[in-house]
Amino acid sequence: MDIDQFWRLVDATAGLPDRGDMLTAALSALPEDEIVRFQLRYDDVLQSANTVDLWGAAHLIMGGCSDDAFSDFRADLIELGRPVFEAAVRDPDSLAGIFIPANPYRPVLELPGAAGAAWTAKTGKTENDFFDAVDAADDRSDRGDGETGAWWNFEDPTEARDRLPRLAALYLKG
Repeated sequence: MDIDQFWRLVDATAGLPDRGDMLTAALSALPEDEIVRFQLRYDDVLQSANTVDLWGAAHLIMGGCSDDAFSDFRADLIELGRPVFEAAVRDPDSLAGIFIPANPYRPVLELPGAAGAAWTAKTGKTENDFFDAVDAADDRSDRGDGETGAWWNFEDPTEARDRLPRLAALYLKG
């Protein structure tokens, strides 16, 4: 599954009610190995957003951001679609046009379990079997590496304003 196929599947469900179920149904129509490849691509896309500056943006938007909250935030960026996701990875400050204090960030998380649900329904096997199949299909050893980029103090308003001026203007007082 290439990146374009991945995003076509994700973006085809945008704005639909029961989006996670819709993606699960679409994935269920694929062969088992393609569902596994979708999960691998999902993990790759999620990892591509594992940057210090994007974490800083999430910290500003949410008023603080733990490891788990940052993982959920990145998953939600996938749900916002390819243009928003790719813009945020390139320039986290672009999220100032997406999240504003009057329209605060709320986690959605409809898509992360879709591949596992599709695979288990198709095969009759367990979720653990699914993750074993994903691991077996993964020939990379760098999956889940730490954040890229130079660390900075997310609590420092001056640094936040320098790195993320539009978000800082929205979320920092004074």
